[in-house]
Amino acid sequence: MKNHKPKRPIVLVTWDDAATLDLGWSKENPVPEPHIMFSVGFLLTETNDHIVLAMDTDIGLGHNGQGQIPKGMIRSMKILKKANTPKTQEGTKVKDVTV
Repeated sequence: MKNHKPKRPIVLVTWDDAATLDLGWSKENPVPEPHIMFSVGFLLTETNDHIVLAMDTDIGLGHNGQGQIPKGMIRSMKILKKANTPKTQEGTKVKDVTV
């Protein structure tokens, strides 16, 4: 069996999630607390405002289980595994690969 490697980077994202506070009437002002989340996935898209991660990917660049995180909520993003970008015989990287 051929050894297939992911063609998208795998990342660990640490981010502060939005949270629901206590419901009902109150006379006291709530004290906000961070709700730190950790997400690991294949980085599908990165724009100025958001990233999109996928839980699953296949050798044809299909993906499943997508989640979007606003960049304003991201504390850090660490690349756990770089994308496998095949090279041509001349050593330049290939953008699109058909498997």
